Amino acid sequence: MYPMRTSRLMGVLIVFVVAVCLLTGASTSVALPKPEITVSSDSIFQGDAGCLRVQTTNGESPQVQWMDQDLFTAPLENGKTWFGFFAADLKLRPGSYPLVVKIPSTGVRKQIDITVRSKDFGVRRLTLPKELVDLDAVTLERVKRESAIMKEVLEAPPTAPQWKGPFVKPLSGEVVGTFGQASIINGMPRAPHSGVDLKAEKGTPVVSINSGRVALTGEHFFNGLFVVVDHGGALQSMYFHLDKILVQQGDKVTKGRVVGLVGATGRATGPHLHFGIRINGARIDPMQFMTVNEAMERL
Repeated sequence: MYPMRTSRLMGVLIVFVVAVCLLTGASTSVALPKPEITVSSDSIFQGDAGCLRVQTTNGESPQVQWMDQDLFTAPLENGKTWFGFFAADLKLRPGSYPLVVKIPSTGVRKQIDITVRSKDFGVRRLTLPKELVDLDAVTLERVKRESAIMKEVLEAPPTAPQWKGPFVKPLSGEVVGTFGQASIINGMPRAPHSGVDLKAEKGTPVVSINSGRVALTGEHFFNGLFVVVDHGGALQSMYFHLDKILVQQGDKVTKGRVVGLVGATGRATGPHLHFGIRINGARIDPMQFMTVNEAMERL
């Protein structure tokens, strides 16, 4: 008799426990794997870029902050792996800066402290025709207008990333003018070199380093014939001293599309391409960026 009562009580207790577990979700809760968050390096120099990789389980776009700005990421084809680039302007004060990654739906938050180190970019000394350096009032006014136009384009609100996968070089010329060098022109100090000069013969095709939209074309006193491509995500590329422009402002371009031909227009002493990149407004070394962007395939 007593064993039967005990058996019935145990049965009722089991049913009760199961019901409670179902109501509270205790029996169905499963710990989801945490996202993988990695960077190409936690230490970069002034004028350098770093690569961020975030792999989420549900394909959710991560929220990233760097230098008090949103850092944009673009997904790979699987929709779960996201890449972005953080950059230190060539004049950024050395120190430690937090890179913060958040996955809103899961509450995940990770901070990676990035050390920015000082770098000696050296000095380049150039001798140019006097009329290209000592500007008259009319030319000076033109330069100011052109500078304002370029500034407005480079500081325009960012759009969604249009670039996909690793970036390619605009051409395969050797570097004849390195990034960041302090410029001494005709004995007078000038602004540092914010891009690289790539050696190439006149007429050599120049390609867009990734997909994007042609944000600006024109002919400026210093830049000559030029093209600026906005790749979205606050990343822009610039191609100066062209002989010909082969795209129009507003055109959508794909990675590898020819946007112009190498020339010697503007303030240039011979045919070459001045190639520049901005990330969230930061002036960075395009050749270092090309190296770090290869990390997208290794991270």
